[in-house]
Amino acid sequence: MLKILSFLFGIITISIILFSTNSPSISIYAQDNQYYYNTNENNSSLLNELESIKTILENKVTKLATALQIASSLPEILEPPNTSLIDSKINGIPEYADIEKRKIAKILLDQFNEFSSIVFSLNNADVYFVEPFERQLNLTTNNLSFRDYYQVVEQTKKTYLSDAIISKATGRNLAVIATPVMKENDMRGILYGGINFNNYDQFLQSLHLQNNTRLVLIDKTGVKIGDSNENETSVSKESFEKKQFSNLTSFKLALEGKSGSIVEKFDGKESQITFLPYDLFQNKRILLLIQSCNSNGENELNKCIENNKEINLFNEDVLAKLGSFF
Repeated sequence: MLKILSFLFGIITISIILFSTNSPSISIYAQDNQYYYNTNENNSSLLNELESIKTILENKVTKLATALQIASSLPEILEPPNTSLIDSKINGIPEYADIEKRKIAKILLDQFNEFSSIVFSLNNADVYFVEPFERQLNLTTNNLSFRDYYQVVEQTKKTYLSDAIISKATGRNLAVIATPVMKENDMRGILYGGINFNNYDQFLQSLHLQNNTRLVLIDKTGVKIGDSNENETSVSKESFEKKQFSNLTSFKLALEGKSGSIVEKFDGKESQITFLPYDLFQNKRILLLIQSCNSNGENELNKCIENNKEINLFNEDVLAKLGSFF
């Protein structure tokens, strides 16, 4: 048990170096009542601040993925699962069966409160166990083959970060990090960690942005993962179904790998939207900074751009605390 603890406690001190390339910025012109401008000249400071936030979010998910990867290589997890213990009535094995595997899952939950659950599935996607056990009992399915995270990991044998999904155990939004359990070239199962979106909401809300400014994190389908607006929540089923960002031109440009700013309508108001996409574990995330213009006409919109480009998302004191927020 001490060996297991030493592996997982050591994760906290691991230095993670992320290698990434800058997304291309855009420069386009007024068209169809939408007003664009060259982000290289006018709004690089906001993109730089979004880059800082992106790096923190990347580091966080990388740490969680590293924890799962280390756990997946431990002897207790590598031991072949005892499929004779599976009971379809409880969607997996009993609470006190294969206890050594469950112990590792409990350590992960204890050390990383961003995880809401840990799941181990067989190669055919049948659920072997879920921690906490109550989540296993609440499952409405005992096979995960329909999930994107199972399909990608089964095909690539590499760690994958899912889009937002609605949990079959809680009915709430979450994302999943999935990593294969490999011994040599033999995959013995898949280990999953469910990420609680409350962590993203709390992080973005800790920036204390101005009243006319909102920062959201979304997946490649347009589902919201985190929101700086305290009156909005990212875990509710309504948030999953709303998908209010997927029709934005800024979102579509971000899907193409572009970053920059655009003035377009959001919730019926002209808004300057600064967008930054990034790739992470075989998937994509997008940051959208939405600043209401409260103005009409091209001249007023240009004035809105001039005003917004001077805004700083956060001061030095806030920035210094961000890296340790999680």
